[in-house]
Amino acid sequence: MSPPSFDSLRSIFDKYFVANFCKIVIISGVILYLALIFLFNNPNCLSSNNPISHFISSNDTNPTNLSHLVFGLVGSKKAWHHRKNYIESWWIPKVTRGYLFLDVPPSGNLLPWSKNSPPYKVSKNITKLVQETHHVAPIMARMVHGIKEIFDQEHEGVRWLITGDDDSIFFLENIVDVLGKYDHNKYYYFGGQSEYILSNFWFSFDQGFGGAGIIMSFPLAKALAEDIESCLRRYPFLNSADLITMTCIADFGVSFSPLKGLH
Repeated sequence: MSPPSFDSLRSIFDKYFVANFCKIVIISGVILYLALIFLFNNPNCLSSNNPISHFISSNDTNPTNLSHLVFGLVGSKKAWHHRKNYIESWWIPKVTRGYLFLDVPPSGNLLPWSKNSPPYKVSKNITKLVQETHHVAPIMARMVHGIKEIFDQEHEGVRWLITGDDDSIFFLENIVDVLGKYDHNKYYYFGGQSEYILSNFWFSFDQGFGGAGIIMSFPLAKALAEDIESCLRRYPFLNSADLITMTCIADFGVSFSPLKGLH
């Protein structure tokens, strides 16, 4: 019997090599799959450098709920009678936290104040600041200053500060669900871009528009509240409340993160 030829030996070797290579690939794939399952389900493996760790709070484990949100709405006495139905459609009395800031105290048919409306505060008089800086838009400055005023009023146990207009409509359960995915201990600046493309072009594609609500995590809201008057002095030439807010936040190195479908 003649010895096997070189070609037959190579054929046997190729079959053996391919079979064992396939086994190695399959076994390695199973091991890698099991390792990934373990890592993503083990909270001890979620370090601060992990790309998904920003969805998980680093300090407390209680899920975000409505009591962790505070709303600062800015309106006017003249318009409130026509706009309060927008706010009362989603505001839950004695449950939702926050205030409506009016330019002057309510009177006439606005009294007694509706129990279905947010409690109101009169905006702080910042006339001196406006005059000293020759601010081009006093009303806009008042709206931005409201961020400090709502933070000063309500900050205990707060994770997220949300500002809006007196005709903004929020879907509370949806906002809670969305914000619950993010770590409120980090700096976040959320909101929605304008549905009108030219508004984004004229002002910025990197700013939140107040009508849709501007959302800030607690540490960012705290930093902004402490800096807001200095910021208004730095930018007296800006004539939009949303643009002023974006610029002030940008000074902390925080960029806008649009949340599409937030509402």
